[in-house]
Amino acid sequence: MIEQFYSIKHLSTEQLRELFSFYHDRGWVDYDYYKLMPEGITPPELSNEEIMFNMDGANPHNYFVFMQGMEDEKDGIMIGLGLTDYPSFGAFLHLDESLLDEIVSKYELKATNVGMDYSFRGGNAGKYLN
Repeated sequence: MIEQFYSIKHLSTEQLRELFSFYHDRGWVDYDYYKLMPEGITPPELSNEEIMFNMDGANPHNYFVFMQGMEDEKDGIMIGLGLTDYPSFGAFLHLDESLLDEIVSKYELKATNVGMDYSFRGGNAGKYLN
């Protein structure tokens, strides 16, 4: 199991909007509350325009993570986006793992952890670590 975070703090709001706009058709978007909410309550689904309007490069809820073999998550990339007008929940862009190298290179992302290899199995697990 691998969970590798990359810093996106250096990206401006405009760069985040560009990333989202360019890649959203190659993945899917979902939403979730930051804290547990009463059962049956779900965040509203927002249009892509609403998501982009509410992006802020300085939002502390923005993150980028590559996951492989993590429980309850599909292998791939997840980009969390805090939303200015919706502080209780965020939007999450999910992308295929094949896009990792392209996005890391294009946006000059740097790993923020040494990569957590939970598998202890070696093999290709180290490919994305550091």
